[in-house]
Formats: sequence, C-alpha cells, structure tokens
Amino acid sequence: MQDTVRSRTTETIVDACDRENPVLVEAPPASGKTYNSVRLAAEDGKKILYLTARQDLYTQAIEEAEKVSGINAMVIPSPYRDCPTFADENDGETEKARKLYQKGLSGEEIHYKPWNTVNTPCQGRSSTCPYLTKRDKIKKNADEIDLLIGNHQHAHVPRYLQGRTVVFDEFNIDPFLTRFPQRTKSGERRNIPHEIIGSFLQAVDDIPLSDLTDLIEARVERSDSWKTTIEWFKQNGATKSTSIEQVAITPHPYNNSHQFAALLSCALLVMEKVGAGIELAHDAEIWEACGVDSHVRCVRDRNSGEMLVLTPPDLSHADQVIALDALPVKRLWEAVLGCDFTLSRVIGREELDQYLTEGLGFNIIQLAEGMNHYSSGKTSSRDRERMLTVRSLEGQRFPIISRKRALDSYASESWLKQCVIQVDNEETETDLEGYFARNYAKVLSSNLFKNESVGFVSGSPFPGDDVVKQWAALCGEVTEPERDGTGNSGSLNGFSGFGEEVYRHLTHNQVFQAILRFGRTEGAREQSTSVYVNTQAIPDWISTSQITIYDSNSSGKLIHVLEELLRARYDGGISWQTQRTLRDRINKNPERGGVSDETVRKVVSDESFSDAVEAREDAGKGGADLYRWSDQCVLSPYYDRGKRANHMFRTGSRVYLIHVPEIIDLPNSASHVESV
Repeated sequence: MQDTVRSRTTETIVDACDRENPVLVEAPPASGKTYNSVRLAAEDGKKILYLTARQDLYTQAIEEAEKVSGINAMVIPSPYRDCPTFADENDGETEKARKLYQKGLSGEEIHYKPWNTVNTPCQGRSSTCPYLTKRDKIKKNADEIDLLIGNHQHAHVPRYLQGRTVVFDEFNIDPFLTRFPQRTKSGERRNIPHEIIGSFLQAVDDIPLSDLTDLIEARVERSDSWKTTIEWFKQNGATKSTSIEQVAITPHPYNNSHQFAALLSCALLVMEKVGAGIELAHDAEIWEACGVDSHVRCVRDRNSGEMLVLTPPDLSHADQVIALDALPVKRLWEAVLGCDFTLSRVIGREELDQYLTEGLGFNIIQLAEGMNHYSSGKTSSRDRERMLTVRSLEGQRFPIISRKRALDSYASESWLKQCVIQVDNEETETDLEGYFARNYAKVLSSNLFKNESVGFVSGSPFPGDDVVKQWAALCGEVTEPERDGTGNSGSLNGFSGFGEEVYRHLTHNQVFQAILRFGRTEGAREQSTSVYVNTQAIPDWISTSQITIYDSNSSGKLIHVLEELLRARYDGGISWQTQRTLRDRINKNPERGGVSDETVRKVVSDESFSDAVEAREDAGKGGADLYRWSDQCVLSPYYDRGKRANHMFRTGSRVYLIHVPEIIDLPNSASHVESV
C-alpha cells in the first residue's frame, strides 16, 4: 500500500505545481513529500524553494538532490546556525545580538551595527561573517540554484521566492506569529506590550495619547484625539521603519523598542470585539492607508493583556505555492500564509487508518480513559502502573513524549528509570536530563525516535482555552469552551464553532504527530511499531486497541479472587475450589477486607477469564461447580519493585496485576523480576 500512496503523492504534487492557484496537499506520513519536492527541481526550468521546520529534512533534501544529476542545491544560512557570534563561539556579545534579532532587526542589520551597540567580531574590516558570506553567495548566484532549502521564516524574504515554486512542508505558525510579552527559556518576560506602546507614544510629539489605556479609551469614545492619532498613522505609517524612526532598537535592558511598536499602537485604535475578552484588528482600509499588508492581523486578550501579531509573507513573488500537511486545517493555513488554497488529498481520511496499520505497520494502543491535558504538570496517579505495564508487556524500556511540565514531574519519580530509556545527555539529544524524552513543543521538528519500535505518548498538548480563542480570533471567528457544569472547573468537551477545529488541531492532531515520531526508518518498519497513548485525544478515524489495567487499588476484590485461585493451584493443597471454599480462604485474611459469594461467582463465571480459570460443572460435593487456576495462563513479570503486584497476565483488552508469593514456582513464567 505504501508504494501506491507514494505514487499518488508524486502525481498530486506534480499536478499542484502546474496549477494556477496555491494548492494545499494533504499527504500522509512517509509518503515521499520531501523526495517529490526535491525531484520537482529536476524538471526543466523549475526552481524550488523548499521550507521546513525540521533540520533533518535539510539533510534529507540535500541527499535527495545529490542522487539526481544536474540539481544545484543550497541551504539558506541562519544566524543561529552559521554566525559564530549568535552561536556563542567567539568573544562577541551573543545575548545582545539575539535580543536585537528578537526585536525585529535582521541578521544583516545586526552585523553592521556599531560595536558600541553590539560587538560582532565575526564581521569586520578584515573578515566577513560566514552567515553573510553564504547569504551573499545565494544573492549573487540565485539563477544558478535549482533548489533552495530553508525554514518557513525565509518566506518573508522576496528574493528567495522570486521565480520559484515555494513548498511549505508541514504547518508551522511560529515564524509568522509574534507574541507580546515573550517568555525566555529562563522564564523572563520580555517585550511587554504596554511598555513598548508607551515608549513609542511618548516619543511622538504629534500624538496626543501617552499609553495603552489612552488608546483604548480614545477608541471607545471616538474622541478628537482618536481621529488625530489615526490620521498621524495614515500620514506616517505603522510599519517597521515607522517604529525605528521614533524609537531606535537597541539591546539596552531598559530599551522598550520593537519593530511592531507602531503596529501595536495603531491596532489598538481599530480593534473590535470577537468574543468574550478577545479583540481583533484587521481593517484592510486602515492597513492600506498605514502601509500595512492587508493580511496582517493583531489580537488582544483583554483578560491577560497579551497581544499577538500575525504577519503572513508576501507570496506574490513566487511562481506557485504548495503546502504539504498530514492533517491540514485549511482555514489556519490560509490565515497564516495570507492566500486562498485549493485542497488536494492524496488519500481520503477513511483510508489513512488502513495506511497506518498496513502501510507503516503501526499498532496504536490506548491506555487512558481521559484527555490527560497535564497543563499544570500534575500527572495522573495511574501513570506509574501504565508505564510499568508497558514495560512488562514489551519486555524493554522505551522513549517518551509528553508536555515539558509533565516530563519534569516524572523526573522526580524513582520508578521512571524502570520504564524509560536512560541516556547520556552529552551524547544523545533529549528534553529530560538522563532520559530518552521529547516534549510536545519540539515534536514536529524532531526525528529523534525514528529507530524506535516501541514508544509512549503521555497526555495531550492542550495549551488552554485562551490559546484556542486567540487562534480562532486570528481567523475572525468567535469561540467559547464547552464544559460540563458551570464555570471553568468542569471537564472540557470541546469548543463552539470554528474553535473546535482549532482545538483538535492543537490536541488530537499533535498527538497524531507525536505517534508518527516512532519507527520512521525502513529498518524500524521491518517489525511493527507499537505506540502506547496515554490520552483520548486521538483523531476519531484512527483505529486503536484498548488496554484497561486492573490492580488491587482499582479492583481489589476481583484481584483477591484471582490470587487465591492461584495460591490454591500451587500451594500444595487442594487445587480445585468451590465458590464457597474460595470465599472462605480469602476471608481468613482480614487484610483483604472480605469478599461475598456474589463477588466470587462473578469472577469465576466471567468468560473473559476463560484462559485463567478452569471449570468443572457439578463435579464437587453436592453437585457444586469446581474451579482452579489454569496452568495455560502465562504470567509475566511485572517490573515494579515498589508495589504489591509482581506479576501480570493479559486477556483481551484487560491486564491484571497480581501478587505471586515467592514460595510458588510458576510454570510458563519467569519466577523473578529483573533487578532494575
């Protein structure tokens, strides 16, 4: 089936290249998207700009190009990758350079700043920074380069698009969305909106407003000061150059400048309400008068004060635009890239499930009964037994994908080393010190687990109600969360209107992408890839098997009956038991709390235990039925040395965790648990 899908992908991408309007190609994983994008450059006269967030695809694209004679390929340089100052490989002022970049200055502008502003020793009278050298080489030899390879942010540079078919591989909003304030890795808040806006307004003598509050009040009142300020922006613009002319961008810690200072200020004057607590600025007429692209959108969350600016690239310089995605949301693609797409599917959604199982060999197993959003970092108390059960079923440790806060929470648990592969941080890339782990934020740009045939995905990456509402607002839509009960305390059932598509993209589709991180190489696919998923946030069309775990905490009386049957079978006494004698054996031990005749009857007559319980009808005294543990039931070690259970068995979708006394020598089973 995979060969058929790859062939269809080739046909779909080639056809998209010849279309007049932009095309959004829905193509499943491992269908040859990168391969086909590179091969387009081999066609006569075709020049391609291939944009992806994944560094490994840069290498893959170059390797594919080398297989085809006549393709001249080159990777677009990045300051972080190619500049010694940005990479902190010299005595330059790395933090200052990065701060200026985050404020909106280009790599070139930073390198030509005076040394008393930022020291970039890689660029001087006697030397040229490797970043600028590579960039200038592309500028000089653009006509000779068949395949340009870069990230989505390079779509903002017109010379990279000129005369090329632009291919966006996977949805990535980050290069086009700027958040205010911004949080650094250390938790520091930078680029605080009211400070940026205040500094800009105070620098402009002709604007009679001095801060964010003044702008909002003037908008509400439609006062003379509002009209004067609107007119000022129409005359002077609300662009990057407008911002820099009023407040110079410097790396000084108290400098509140930013390339979007003018835009943020102007946006507050024209915002309109789109739902509870959310405002949107997207006035094409005002934008045109202020020199702002008509597709630019600005959203403000009145509850948090957060502001978002969406700046789609100008794709008019490109010959054609092709977007590739496994599970696209067309409205989001159109808002982010500022163009209308024609959707073209390689295979239907109803065929995707078959492709995953038959084409790629995936076996997806669900363990959780809830969404497990884990946004606060608080994980489920049952995650211990879930991971240890997978460890026991597979007989090996595994890599894990989860939220960053959840990973940090797991790191404090002593049992994690029994389940997750341990690594040397200096030799292996990881998001959790000492463990083979990845957090959701890096999933789309990662191929870390490509050789792993067993994986564990824990919890969903749901970012919170506010983010869903903000993303919907960027598309001009109103949405509200739908919960059980009243207020924000009830369980989340979804969102109203277009927000439901956004919600599923941010949760279910990202879980799907996490699943696909495992078993991506041909070698890994020679055996099936088993991915255990600890959330219900999975697309509806994916077929999964379900495992429900029963232990002494969740199903104590049931477990006591099974354990007593096992003891009776192997403790040297009478192995066949009636329901009454079994009950009496259990109730002799006060620690078990006692069981009723009805409880025993339900367990021994349950057909799901047919592999574990043998029955002989009317064979006992007075015609009573007899029962005993079946030696055909294979018990496996349960790898949890800190809990009561030490063995487990599986029947259908159920896994039972039981305690086997050490004095019992079990047939068809390991009699000990390895030391871990």
